[in-house]
Amino acid sequence: MNESTITEADKRFFHRNGFLIKENALAPEEIGVLRREADCLLNFLMSENVDIMKDLGGIIEPIPCGYIDPPDSQMYILSKKAYTNIRNRITEEPDTVVPVLFGKIPALARPLFPPETRDNPLCLFNEQYIIKSPKTSSTSSFAWHQDSQYMDPSAQKTFPIISCWVALDDVTISNGTLLIEPFPKVSTGDPSFAALAENPLDNIESYLQYFQHLASCYGPEMDRDKAMAEVKAQKLTRGLEGTRHGNLIEMEKQEYHNDVPQGEGAGEGSRGICRDPYVLVEAPAGSIVFLSGFVRHCSFGNASSTFRRVFMPQYSIGKVESEDGGLISLAVPCSDHLHG
Repeated sequence: MNESTITEADKRFFHRNGFLIKENALAPEEIGVLRREADCLLNFLMSENVDIMKDLGGIIEPIPCGYIDPPDSQMYILSKKAYTNIRNRITEEPDTVVPVLFGKIPALARPLFPPETRDNPLCLFNEQYIIKSPKTSSTSSFAWHQDSQYMDPSAQKTFPIISCWVALDDVTISNGTLLIEPFPKVSTGDPSFAALAENPLDNIESYLQYFQHLASCYGPEMDRDKAMAEVKAQKLTRGLEGTRHGNLIEMEKQEYHNDVPQGEGAGEGSRGICRDPYVLVEAPAGSIVFLSGFVRHCSFGNASSTFRRVFMPQYSIGKVESEDGGLISLAVPCSDHLHG
């Protein structure tokens, strides 16, 4: 089944857990377009004697990777038309990725954001292929992280981002998939948090306050290797309300009380916080994992005998700026114009 719409249940799930998995979100022809571009860039870099893992950490950015000549001007990072013209130098019609990059994927991500406005449109913030070479389990894993940590503190508090992790191959525990730690379950006894929880999508400020509050309740990171070992040993399948979202691995849970520590991490003996099971993403090609910039996740290494390909565009509401007013990355509006 092609899950190419976001339901109200999906939105509730994302807002509560910090992630959402939509299986088979892309059509076969859309997957094919992205695979062909990924292979084109990968083959070019390998022909240039680039070691994908050692030299690039498995990250291939389409425009800067060297396959095309550098743009004459940096203005393309602000213009959909200019960005599209440069992007189409890599794979032209009928293999252009533009309809997926500026159409299909942001259309799915948009309902998970606060409303966009003329001053703060939905923008492409970054895009990259994450390709893990075969038999690289010891070098192709990614440590626990939150995607917003790569932005400066000022931007984290001002601009929401969502990463769209698009599986171009079936992803499993063997070939380098994701492990997600959902936001901790917290009490809404605090009146300010209760008000935010009722409708966190009203505006950018309340949206960010809501997600930052949930992320502040994370406890210390579990040792990644230990977590992965437990996942492999305890692999269980469960479901959560609102969406089928992969395999949940039951970990230790903390006691759930009525009060929530203000701005404190969920350390040993914390009150008001319940650690959820970890989520192992095992999904078919064409599935999309939507990740809040504040949700904690890591990934396994690729122990399989084939490349594991993922496309990951990131989107923001507004043009993400640093404290000094400079752009942090791309700021390409997804719409040609926005009324209202």
